[in-house]
Amino acid sequence: MQHERMRRLRGPLMGGFAGTLALLLGLWSWASSASSANLYASPTNPRQNDTVTLVGQGFSPGETVSVWITYPDFRVFGVSEVTANGDGSFNYPYLPDFLGATVTPTGKYTYTAHGKDSGREVYADITVNIGAAPDTSTNVSLTVTPGKDSQGSYFVFRGYGYRSHEDVAVWLRYPNNTVTDLGHVTAGGGGGFEYVLRVTGVPVGHYAFTGRGLTSAANGIAEFNVTVDDLTYATGVASLKVGPSPDTQRSFADFLGHGFRPQEIVTIWVTLPDSSTRWIGDVKADADGYFSAVLYLSEQEPVGQRSYTAYGNVSGMRAITTYTLQAGSSSTTDNTTLPSVNGVCTGTGCF
Repeated sequence: MQHERMRRLRGPLMGGFAGTLALLLGLWSWASSASSANLYASPTNPRQNDTVTLVGQGFSPGETVSVWITYPDFRVFGVSEVTANGDGSFNYPYLPDFLGATVTPTGKYTYTAHGKDSGREVYADITVNIGAAPDTSTNVSLTVTPGKDSQGSYFVFRGYGYRSHEDVAVWLRYPNNTVTDLGHVTAGGGGGFEYVLRVTGVPVGHYAFTGRGLTSAANGIAEFNVTVDDLTYATGVASLKVGPSPDTQRSFADFLGHGFRPQEIVTIWVTLPDSSTRWIGDVKADADGYFSAVLYLSEQEPVGQRSYTAYGNVSGMRAITTYTLQAGSSSTTDNTTLPSVNGVCTGTGCF
Protein backbone atom coordinates (compact mmCIF):
# COMPACT_ATOMS: atom_id res chain seq x y z
CA MET A 1 0.00 0.00 0.00
CA GLN A 2 2.82 2.35 0.86
CA HIS A 3 4.54 1.72 -2.47
CA GLU A 4 1.26 2.07 -4.34
CA ARG A 5 0.56 5.46 -2.66
CA MET A 6 4.06 6.72 -3.56
CA ARG A 7 3.61 5.59 -7.14
CA ARG A 8 0.32 7.53 -7.38
CA LEU A 9 1.95 10.70 -5.95
CA ARG A 10 5.06 10.47 -8.12
CA GLY A 11 3.16 11.23 -11.33
CA PRO A 12 1.75 14.61 -10.20
CA LEU A 13 5.00 15.55 -8.47
CA MET A 14 7.10 14.79 -11.52
CA GLY A 15 4.63 16.64 -13.71
CA GLY A 16 4.77 19.67 -11.43
CA PHE A 17 8.55 19.55 -11.35
CA ALA A 18 8.73 19.29 -15.12
CA GLY A 19 6.35 22.25 -15.48
CA THR A 20 8.38 24.33 -13.04
CA LEU A 21 11.59 23.40 -14.83
CA ALA A 22 10.09 24.37 -18.18
CA LEU A 23 8.95 27.69 -16.72
CA LEU A 24 12.41 28.37 -15.28
CA LEU A 25 14.06 27.44 -18.56
CA GLY A 26 11.61 29.71 -20.37
CA LEU A 27 12.36 32.63 -18.04
CA TRP A 28 16.11 32.03 -18.39
CA SER A 29 15.80 31.86 -22.15
CA TRP A 30 13.78 35.13 -22.23
CA ALA A 31 16.22 36.90 -19.90
CA SER A 32 19.17 35.64 -21.92
CA SER A 33 17.52 36.80 -25.14
CA ALA A 34 16.58 40.19 -23.63
CA SER A 35 20.17 40.82 -22.55
CA SER A 36 21.83 39.46 -25.67
CA ALA A 37 21.90 42.75 -27.60
CA ASN A 38 25.18 44.64 -27.89
CA LEU A 39 26.38 48.00 -29.15
CA TYR A 40 29.93 48.74 -30.21
CA ALA A 41 31.50 52.07 -31.22
CA SER A 42 34.73 52.28 -33.19
CA PRO A 43 37.10 53.97 -32.64
CA THR A 44 36.52 54.45 -28.92
CA ASN A 45 38.92 57.42 -28.73
CA PRO A 46 38.26 59.51 -31.85
CA ARG A 47 39.36 63.06 -32.50
CA GLN A 48 36.92 65.84 -33.32
CA ASN A 49 35.72 65.43 -36.95
CA ASP A 50 36.49 61.68 -36.99
CA THR A 51 33.73 59.32 -38.09
CA VAL A 52 32.55 56.77 -35.52
CA THR A 53 30.91 53.54 -36.69
CA LEU A 54 28.16 52.09 -34.52
CA VAL A 55 27.54 48.34 -34.74
CA GLY A 56 24.46 46.90 -33.05
CA GLN A 57 23.67 43.22 -32.63
CA GLY A 58 20.99 41.07 -31.03
CA PHE A 59 17.89 43.07 -31.96
CA SER A 60 14.79 41.61 -33.58
CA PRO A 61 15.11 41.13 -37.35
CA GLY A 62 13.82 44.18 -39.21
CA GLU A 63 12.89 46.17 -36.10
CA THR A 64 13.39 49.92 -35.82
CA VAL A 65 16.19 50.89 -33.44
CA SER A 66 16.35 54.42 -32.02
CA VAL A 67 19.86 55.77 -31.43
CA TRP A 68 20.68 58.82 -29.34
CA ILE A 69 23.79 60.34 -27.79
CA THR A 70 24.48 61.82 -24.36
CA TYR A 71 27.05 64.64 -24.34
CA PRO A 72 29.72 65.16 -21.63
CA ASP A 73 27.43 67.67 -19.88
CA PHE A 74 24.51 65.18 -20.12
CA ARG A 75 22.66 66.97 -22.88
CA VAL A 76 20.85 64.39 -25.02
CA PHE A 77 20.35 64.53 -28.79
CA GLY A 78 18.74 62.10 -31.19
CA VAL A 79 21.10 60.53 -33.73
CA SER A 80 18.98 58.40 -36.03
CA GLU A 81 16.49 55.59 -36.38
CA VAL A 82 17.97 52.56 -38.12
CA THR A 83 16.41 49.31 -39.29
CA ALA A 84 17.98 46.08 -38.10
CA ASN A 85 19.01 43.54 -40.73
CA GLY A 86 17.57 40.05 -41.01
CA ASP A 87 19.99 38.85 -38.35
CA GLY A 88 19.05 41.66 -35.95
CA SER A 89 22.19 43.74 -36.55
CA PHE A 90 22.94 47.18 -37.95
CA ASN A 91 26.02 49.14 -39.01
CA TYR A 92 25.87 52.93 -38.95
CA PRO A 93 28.81 55.29 -39.76
CA TYR A 94 28.32 58.46 -37.80
CA LEU A 95 30.02 61.79 -37.20
CA PRO A 96 29.87 62.66 -33.47
CA ASP A 97 29.73 66.38 -34.20
CA PHE A 98 26.40 66.00 -36.00
CA LEU A 99 25.41 69.47 -34.77
CA GLY A 100 28.27 70.88 -36.83
CA ALA A 101 32.02 70.42 -36.58
CA THR A 102 32.39 73.78 -34.86
CA VAL A 103 30.44 72.91 -31.73
CA THR A 104 31.53 69.47 -30.54
CA PRO A 105 33.13 69.52 -27.09
CA THR A 106 35.76 67.02 -26.05
CA GLY A 107 35.03 64.45 -23.35
CA LYS A 108 33.01 61.29 -22.75
CA TYR A 109 29.93 60.52 -24.84
CA THR A 110 27.45 57.67 -24.46
CA TYR A 111 25.47 56.18 -27.33
CA THR A 112 22.18 54.45 -26.58
CA ALA A 113 20.40 52.05 -28.95
CA HIS A 114 16.79 51.07 -28.10
CA GLY A 115 14.83 48.44 -30.01
CA LYS A 116 11.25 49.66 -30.42
CA ASP A 117 9.79 46.15 -30.70
CA SER A 118 12.08 44.08 -28.50
CA GLY A 119 12.61 46.78 -25.87
CA ARG A 120 16.30 45.88 -25.78
CA GLU A 121 18.51 48.82 -24.81
CA VAL A 122 22.31 48.85 -24.96
CA TYR A 123 25.07 51.44 -24.59
CA ALA A 124 28.54 52.27 -25.91
CA ASP A 125 30.97 54.95 -24.72
CA ILE A 126 33.53 56.99 -26.64
CA THR A 127 35.95 59.70 -25.52
CA VAL A 128 36.38 62.51 -28.05
CA ASN A 129 39.79 64.17 -28.08
CA ILE A 130 40.70 67.56 -29.52
CA GLY A 131 41.14 67.61 -33.29
CA ALA A 132 44.49 68.03 -34.96
CA ALA A 133 45.42 71.65 -35.68
CA PRO A 134 48.36 73.30 -37.47
CA ASP A 135 51.20 74.70 -35.38
CA THR A 136 52.08 78.38 -35.41
CA SER A 137 54.26 79.62 -38.25
CA THR A 138 57.67 81.01 -37.30
CA ASN A 139 57.26 84.13 -39.43
CA VAL A 140 53.81 85.05 -38.01
CA SER A 141 53.09 87.06 -34.89
CA LEU A 142 49.60 87.14 -33.41
CA THR A 143 49.06 89.03 -30.16
CA VAL A 144 46.04 89.82 -27.98
CA THR A 145 45.47 92.90 -25.84
CA PRO A 146 42.58 92.69 -23.39
CA GLY A 147 40.52 95.77 -22.74
CA LYS A 148 39.60 93.73 -19.68
CA ASP A 149 39.72 89.98 -19.14
CA SER A 150 36.18 89.44 -17.82
CA GLN A 151 32.81 88.78 -19.44
CA GLY A 152 31.49 91.84 -21.23
CA SER A 153 34.96 93.07 -22.18
CA TYR A 154 36.74 93.21 -25.53
CA PHE A 155 39.99 91.79 -26.89
CA VAL A 156 42.08 93.27 -29.72
CA PHE A 157 44.03 90.81 -31.89
CA ARG A 158 46.87 92.02 -34.10
CA GLY A 159 48.47 89.74 -36.64
CA TYR A 160 51.69 90.28 -38.64
CA GLY A 161 53.65 88.24 -41.18
CA TYR A 162 50.86 87.33 -43.58
CA ARG A 163 50.97 88.01 -47.32
CA SER A 164 49.99 91.41 -48.59
CA HIS A 165 46.20 91.72 -48.99
CA GLU A 166 45.54 88.01 -48.46
CA ASP A 167 42.39 86.74 -46.78
CA VAL A 168 42.91 85.37 -43.30
CA ALA A 169 40.43 82.88 -41.79
CA VAL A 170 39.86 83.47 -38.08
CA TRP A 171 38.23 81.19 -35.52
CA LEU A 172 37.89 80.89 -31.76
CA ARG A 173 38.42 77.80 -29.59
CA TYR A 174 36.35 77.73 -26.39
CA PRO A 175 37.35 76.25 -23.01
CA ASN A 176 35.58 72.96 -23.81
CA ASN A 177 37.43 72.81 -27.18
CA THR A 178 34.44 73.71 -29.31
CA VAL A 179 35.29 76.01 -32.22
CA THR A 180 33.41 78.99 -33.63
CA ASP A 181 34.12 80.27 -37.13
CA LEU A 182 34.57 84.06 -37.03
CA GLY A 183 34.81 84.47 -40.80
CA HIS A 184 37.59 86.16 -42.79
CA VAL A 185 39.62 89.35 -42.51
CA THR A 186 41.88 90.85 -45.18
CA ALA A 187 45.48 91.65 -44.36
CA GLY A 188 46.79 95.09 -45.28
CA GLY A 189 49.57 95.91 -47.68
CA GLY A 190 52.16 95.06 -45.04
CA GLY A 191 50.62 91.70 -44.24
CA GLY A 192 48.99 92.74 -40.96
CA PHE A 193 45.42 92.77 -39.65
CA GLU A 194 43.48 93.82 -36.56
CA TYR A 195 40.39 92.12 -35.17
CA VAL A 196 38.26 93.21 -32.20
CA LEU A 197 36.29 90.57 -30.29
CA ARG A 198 33.74 91.40 -27.59
CA VAL A 199 32.80 88.60 -25.19
CA THR A 200 29.47 88.86 -23.38
CA GLY A 201 27.86 85.96 -21.57
CA VAL A 202 30.40 83.40 -22.78
CA PRO A 203 31.78 80.55 -20.64
CA VAL A 204 34.69 81.44 -18.40
CA GLY A 205 38.03 79.75 -18.98
CA HIS A 206 40.90 79.51 -21.47
CA TYR A 207 40.44 80.52 -25.13
CA ALA A 208 42.57 80.44 -28.27
CA PHE A 209 42.16 82.76 -31.28
CA THR A 210 43.60 81.48 -34.59
CA GLY A 211 44.35 83.38 -37.81
CA ARG A 212 45.32 81.32 -40.88
CA GLY A 213 46.33 82.84 -44.21
CA LEU A 214 44.28 81.28 -47.00
CA THR A 215 47.03 81.85 -49.58
CA SER A 216 50.20 81.50 -47.53
CA ALA A 217 48.86 78.88 -45.04
CA ALA A 218 50.65 80.96 -42.39
CA ASN A 219 49.17 80.27 -38.99
CA GLY A 220 49.10 82.36 -35.81
CA ILE A 221 47.52 81.62 -32.41
CA ALA A 222 46.86 83.96 -29.48
CA GLU A 223 45.59 82.57 -26.16
CA PHE A 224 43.69 84.42 -23.44
CA ASN A 225 41.41 83.87 -20.45
CA VAL A 226 37.90 85.08 -19.67
CA THR A 227 36.82 85.52 -16.06
CA VAL A 228 33.33 85.89 -14.60
CA ASP A 229 31.74 89.32 -14.17
CA ASP A 230 28.41 90.83 -13.11
CA LEU A 231 27.09 93.06 -15.89
CA THR A 232 23.94 94.33 -14.19
CA TYR A 233 23.61 97.04 -11.55
CA ALA A 234 20.67 96.65 -9.18
CA THR A 235 18.93 99.37 -7.20
CA GLY A 236 17.41 96.88 -4.78
CA VAL A 237 16.65 93.23 -4.05
CA ALA A 238 13.47 91.49 -5.18
CA SER A 239 12.44 87.85 -4.65
CA LEU A 240 12.55 84.91 -7.07
CA LYS A 241 11.75 81.29 -6.31
CA VAL A 242 12.21 78.39 -8.74
CA GLY A 243 11.16 74.87 -7.93
CA PRO A 244 11.13 72.00 -7.51
CA SER A 245 14.89 71.61 -7.13
CA PRO A 246 16.73 69.43 -7.73
CA ASP A 247 14.77 68.09 -10.68
CA THR A 248 15.53 66.18 -13.86
CA GLN A 249 15.64 67.00 -17.54
CA ARG A 250 12.28 66.70 -19.36
CA SER A 251 10.43 68.43 -16.54
CA PHE A 252 8.89 71.80 -15.69
CA ALA A 253 10.30 74.48 -13.37
CA ASP A 254 7.91 76.90 -11.68
CA PHE A 255 8.94 80.58 -11.38
CA LEU A 256 7.45 82.93 -8.80
CA GLY A 257 8.78 86.49 -8.45
CA HIS A 258 7.67 89.50 -6.42
CA GLY A 259 8.97 92.87 -5.23
CA PHE A 260 9.02 94.44 -8.70
CA ARG A 261 7.25 97.58 -9.84
CA PRO A 262 3.60 97.07 -10.83
CA GLN A 263 3.13 96.25 -14.52
CA GLU A 264 6.85 96.49 -15.35
CA ILE A 265 8.65 94.15 -17.73
CA VAL A 266 10.96 91.73 -15.93
CA THR A 267 13.79 90.14 -17.91
CA ILE A 268 14.89 86.63 -16.92
CA TRP A 269 18.17 84.94 -17.81
CA VAL A 270 20.05 81.86 -16.68
CA THR A 271 23.70 81.45 -15.74
CA LEU A 272 24.73 77.90 -16.66
CA PRO A 273 27.29 75.71 -14.84
CA ASP A 274 30.11 76.99 -17.10
CA SER A 275 29.17 80.59 -16.12
CA SER A 276 27.83 81.40 -19.57
CA THR A 277 24.53 83.26 -19.65
CA ARG A 278 21.43 82.79 -21.78
CA TRP A 279 18.39 85.03 -22.11
CA ILE A 280 15.22 83.14 -21.18
CA GLY A 281 12.56 85.76 -21.83
CA ASP A 282 10.51 88.69 -20.54
CA VAL A 283 7.45 88.55 -18.33
CA LYS A 284 5.12 91.32 -17.16
CA ALA A 285 4.55 91.83 -13.44
CA ASP A 286 0.98 92.23 -12.25
CA ALA A 287 -0.55 95.18 -10.37
CA ASP A 288 1.12 94.02 -7.15
CA GLY A 289 4.58 93.46 -8.65
CA TYR A 290 4.22 89.67 -8.84
CA PHE A 291 4.74 87.30 -11.76
CA SER A 292 4.54 83.54 -12.25
CA ALA A 293 5.61 81.38 -15.19
CA VAL A 294 6.69 77.85 -16.05
CA LEU A 295 9.79 76.82 -18.01
CA TYR A 296 10.18 73.44 -19.70
CA LEU A 297 13.70 72.02 -19.26
CA SER A 298 14.33 69.55 -22.07
CA GLU A 299 16.89 66.77 -22.38
CA GLN A 300 19.08 69.24 -24.28
CA GLU A 301 19.73 71.31 -21.15
CA PRO A 302 23.12 70.82 -19.43
CA VAL A 303 22.89 69.36 -15.94
CA GLY A 304 24.34 70.85 -12.76
CA GLN A 305 23.75 73.89 -10.60
CA ARG A 306 22.61 77.00 -12.43
CA SER A 307 21.23 80.35 -11.32
CA TYR A 308 18.29 82.35 -12.64
CA THR A 309 18.17 86.15 -12.52
CA ALA A 310 15.05 88.31 -12.77
CA TYR A 311 15.66 92.04 -13.41
CA GLY A 312 13.05 94.79 -13.42
CA ASN A 313 13.69 96.97 -16.47
CA VAL A 314 12.10 100.07 -14.87
CA SER A 315 12.74 99.64 -11.17
CA GLY A 316 16.22 98.09 -11.41
CA MET A 317 15.17 95.54 -8.77
CA ARG A 318 17.00 92.23 -9.12
CA ALA A 319 16.42 88.73 -7.75
CA ILE A 320 18.73 85.70 -8.07
CA THR A 321 18.08 82.09 -7.14
CA THR A 322 19.93 78.81 -7.74
CA TYR A 323 18.50 75.65 -9.26
CA THR A 324 19.99 72.18 -9.69
CA LEU A 325 19.15 70.17 -12.80
CA GLN A 326 19.86 66.45 -12.82
CA ALA A 327 20.15 64.02 -15.72
CA GLY A 328 16.89 62.47 -16.89
CA SER A 329 16.18 58.79 -17.39
CA SER A 330 17.22 56.89 -20.51
CA SER A 331 13.61 56.53 -21.65
CA THR A 332 12.72 58.12 -24.97
CA THR A 333 9.11 58.61 -23.86
CA ASP A 334 8.21 61.94 -22.31
CA ASN A 335 5.55 61.34 -19.66
CA THR A 336 5.68 64.88 -18.30
CA THR A 337 2.24 66.32 -17.72
CA LEU A 338 1.71 69.92 -18.80
CA PRO A 339 1.02 72.08 -15.74
CA SER A 340 -2.32 73.87 -15.47
CA VAL A 341 -1.04 77.44 -15.68
CA ASN A 342 -1.63 80.50 -17.82
CA GLY A 343 1.71 80.44 -19.64
CA VAL A 344 4.33 77.79 -20.29
CA CYS A 345 7.77 78.55 -21.73
CA THR A 346 9.06 75.72 -23.92
CA GLY A 347 12.29 77.26 -25.16
CA THR A 348 14.69 80.17 -25.03
CA GLY A 349 12.95 83.51 -25.28
CA CYS A 350 9.41 82.13 -25.08
CA PHE A 351 7.97 83.67 -21.95
